[in-house]
Amino acid sequence: NKDGSGTRFLFVGNSITRHGEAPHIGWYNNCGMAASAVEKDYVHLAADEICKREKDAAFCICQVADWERNYKNGGEVLYLFKEARDFKADIVIMRCIENCAADGFEPDTFRKEYKALIDYLAPDKAKVILTTGFWKHPGDGEIISIGAEFGYPTSELGYLGEDDEMKAIGLFDHAGVANHPGDKGMKYIAEEILNLIY
Repeated sequence: NKDGSGTRFLFVGNSITRHGEAPHIGWYNNCGMAASAVEKDYVHLAADEICKREKDAAFCICQVADWERNYKNGGEVLYLFKEARDFKADIVIMRCIENCAADGFEPDTFRKEYKALIDYLAPDKAKVILTTGFWKHPGDGEIISIGAEFGYPTSELGYLGEDDEMKAIGLFDHAGVANHPGDKGMKYIAEEILNLIY
């Protein structure tokens, strides 16, 4: 509902939020990796539940893997997300960190650039929701701290990445794809986010 007057939801993420087809690694969908179908990734599961409550809700996905990989100079790539900024979301769901390199991770730099990303994407009156990494990450503590400091509801998801039942193990030959959340993991992520929205 691009032109509606309903609540506008912006999902900010990486491959777990949306990954285009990549046949060279055995991935043929265009949705959150590694859901078995588009409607089973966490974005679509959450959106489906939201629409049951808010018929005129509008949705946007902002893929920030480039920011994650370059977070130390994150301000240099913010321009890539102008269309998501112009969406003027009422609720911004920050579901990213996994592509920030764990080796040599710089907590202070991440904190500064992550908050700058939020400030760029979220209008002043927007509700901001945070989640930690699906796999435990050295930056999870910074996300939790930012949530506490600025009053952003935050969900810790790292326990999911430690449970193979939450992944797509055995469903994909490529280990990188298979380690992503499968349908069960996607469902849990969606439920955690919905609990923070409502």
